[in-house]
Amino acid sequence: MPFHDSDDRRVPGLRGLSRPVIAALLLTSLLSFPAIAQDASPAADTGPSPSVEPLPEGFDARMVKEVRRIVARVDPVRQLPAAKDISYRVIDQETFVAELEALLREEYPPGYLDAEDDALTRLGLLGPDDDLEQLILHIYDQQVLAYYDPKTATFSLIGPVKKIGPFESLIVAHEYDHALQDDAFDLEGSQVEDLDRSDAILAQQALIEGDATAVMYDWAARELKLSDLLAVSAQALTKQDTRQLNRMPAILRRQLEFPYIDGLAFVTAIRGRGDWAAVDRAWEDQPVSTEQILHPELYPDELPVDIELPSIAEALGPGWTASYEQTLGEMQIGVWVADGQRAKSLFPVLPAQLPNAEAAAGWGGDRLVSLDGPDGAWAVVWQTDWDTAGDRKQFLAAARAAMDDLPGAHAAIGADVVGGLSSPVLVLVADSKDTLNAVREALDL
Repeated sequence: MPFHDSDDRRVPGLRGLSRPVIAALLLTSLLSFPAIAQDASPAADTGPSPSVEPLPEGFDARMVKEVRRIVARVDPVRQLPAAKDISYRVIDQETFVAELEALLREEYPPGYLDAEDDALTRLGLLGPDDDLEQLILHIYDQQVLAYYDPKTATFSLIGPVKKIGPFESLIVAHEYDHALQDDAFDLEGSQVEDLDRSDAILAQQALIEGDATAVMYDWAARELKLSDLLAVSAQALTKQDTRQLNRMPAILRRQLEFPYIDGLAFVTAIRGRGDWAAVDRAWEDQPVSTEQILHPELYPDELPVDIELPSIAEALGPGWTASYEQTLGEMQIGVWVADGQRAKSLFPVLPAQLPNAEAAAGWGGDRLVSLDGPDGAWAVVWQTDWDTAGDRKQFLAAARAAMDDLPGAHAAIGADVVGGLSSPVLVLVADSKDTLNAVREALDL
């Protein structure tokens, strides 16, 4: 599913920072870098005095001065030239939600989210009573603290914000790194545009957010005292946040965390090849799949198989339409084969290890189409390919287990409806046995 920012739902312009991720990172900072954090203290402010007239929206002169001090120290951390002509503001929650709703209308064609809701429900990734659009709005409303808009080169803090303390300074450092990325690599111009390439979108978002999270992490280790880190970790994740996360459908929670947590792990691995210069090279040759993010050793050489499905709606006959197409990729398939089981991790900042994740590893490529037919009939045809026969066998067993409790009719078979796949598995889901048989016949199975 395409996401952009804090839950990586793909909304143009948002580069959000979620409370749970801040908490995870800072708690790990305390465990991993206590000496650095305790000894480091902000250097004296040597930057120019801020102009107090006119002040940015929601800022007083002291807040402006603190933001300038913070961003001046992000540039050397990230090792990119200072971003030019960056604006910032504080907005209230109501303004943010209104802007988010407008962005959703701009991003998605009419009916798109309903079709995606249907497809995910048919696969069992959403419940029958879930409303995808409302879930997205709720997640953003509850989880986003700030965002960067490359169209206007503005980062917005979601208030009320009365001062730039340690917690707010982390947000500023993170969002300002998005401005650095934008200046250096053109966030909007390089954006994956096609909504039906969610795996590639998630991979790109992992680079974007992993970069900014690594910068935030490094900046905090240099600039914040241990007492600041303790205060931030106590403030960042509330019991209410935890309850909200636990109530999310697993697919949305994984999409929420993936760009930050797995993105950080990816960027850290790439930095091992030459620090930030190696990350800059990754921006020029961006990861194209969540498989590359989850397994940095496969970047950049392991590329997915391009799967193009035949016109199944046409083969099914009059009254059938293809309402939704997508490439899910390893990360989202991992959620599906986990079948509702929770992720396990020793530390919050480590990438989440979902049960049965090995059944999604070895992914070679996939393509899914959700179809609607006459009299309420529907079907999902999902062609996958795997690296080896062993990977294929493992996914085949996991797919059958994941579909055990789905309503209607379903099957997972070792079939190739596109031709030329090395280790194919075809997943079929339908409203009834009659529809499933009609799909089989249309595909010559």
